Amino acid sequence: MKTCPKCNSQIDEDMVLCPTCGEHLRTFSDKNIFDKHHVILIRFLTVLSILLPPVGAIVGTIIKKRHNSLGKLCFRYSILGFVIYCMMTLLALVCYLAMAFMGISYL
Repeated sequence: MKTCPKCNSQIDEDMVLCPTCGEHLRTFSDKNIFDKHHVILIRFLTVLSILLPPVGAIVGTIIKKRHNSLGKLCFRYSILGFVIYCMMTLLALVCYLAMAFMGISYL
């Protein structure tokens, strides 16, 4: 057990905020939560999610001439991928704003 530097109440070792006064007990530099490899993976998946829907739409348009049903399927899934990407982008923005509001930054 450790004590809060602001209100001196007893708190657990792994707590980030004091439950009594709300004081920030630890910064992200104390414990590297966002490892460099995780950031690289997130960036790779973000770029992949941006590139795949347009590629699917182009492939679907090209294939549609020879294989109508397969072309339509590619085009539909590319639109679905774009919608999912937009939803995930909004979720990430909300999470980032919530973290910024709480005073936490990982950049």
